[in-house]
Amino acid sequence: MANQFDGVDARALPTQMAEEMDRLVVYADAQERKVSQLQAALDSRVTIEQAIGILAERFDLSFEDAFDVLRSAARNSRREVRAVAEELRASRETPLAISDVLPPDRDPLRSSEVEEAEDLRCPRCGTLIAD
Repeated sequence: MANQFDGVDARALPTQMAEEMDRLVVYADAQERKVSQLQAALDSRVTIEQAIGILAERFDLSFEDAFDVLRSAARNSRREVRAVAEELRASRETPLAISDVLPPDRDPLRSSEVEEAEDLRCPRCGTLIAD
């Protein structure tokens, strides 16, 4: 069975092995960076999807509309979507960045008057209040 070291002078073998080890170390480092980036992306996705679910429930939005609100809030506040999503998850109150981009009929802070008892929402966080 032939390998890349067949026919190589025995004195050159340690040098070639060292070069191959260096190449493998560079490759392993690149793979480790890629795994870290993929893990960070996965963690961000989970956070963002949870925030989308919170917005969808809190303001009776479709998931697509909730993502649009989250993305707009991030853009307007010049932050990453993940950062706005983490802020939303960390508090029971709706962050101002999100309140600013909600459609007017979805903003729980706007409606201080009680409309219908079955559609009563908390003015601070938008949570539906049961009868």
